[in-house]
Amino acid sequence: MSRTLTWHLLTADELTRVYLDEMRRDFPASELKPLSMILNSEAAGASHTWGVYDGETLLAYLLMVRPEGCAVSQLDYFAVLPAYRASGLGAELLAALPEHEGDASAILIEAEVPEKAEDEAMARRRLGFYARCGAIDTGWTERLFDAWFRILLLPRPGSKTPETEASVTALVDCYRRVMGDPQYRRYTDFYRPDGRKQEF
Repeated sequence: MSRTLTWHLLTADELTRVYLDEMRRDFPASELKPLSMILNSEAAGASHTWGVYDGETLLAYLLMVRPEGCAVSQLDYFAVLPAYRASGLGAELLAALPEHEGDASAILIEAEVPEKAEDEAMARRRLGFYARCGAIDTGWTERLFDAWFRILLLPRPGSKTPETEASVTALVDCYRRVMGDPQYRRYTDFYRPDGRKQEF
């Protein structure tokens, strides 16, 4: 079936509907930020949400974190609606994402560490999906609150892959801007590929 995809930045009302109708189904409660936190972040200009449509029909949504001045964009939440899954749409959208994120040097993706995830099999499937879409496992890991993530990098097509440590440093900058330095230091730790903790 042919379709024409349109990317549209969601308004606060549209995002609220997506959160209530879609995100609460697509993500476990333990992974989902409160709606108020997401809306406040968008109102402050620290994040934005893409809705991908075919005509008037929502097919997928992508929540991005990128405070003004940050060099990279962070993919916070991404889901294709159930009726449109297993069609290759997810991979198509990830491939197109960098061109919609302006001058971001790369898209950074946090994927659960399978060995520490509640659903190890699902975490492994997610890593496999991102790898098939061209995301590079940087080897860095991150502890955010009580969850553990692998840091993946999705480079811009046709451009040189950004240096890994510079990209992780840019991610740290995003967290500091969004959380504030005291919260960042309390709840976030980064670890190099050799397992050593890295202070930023």
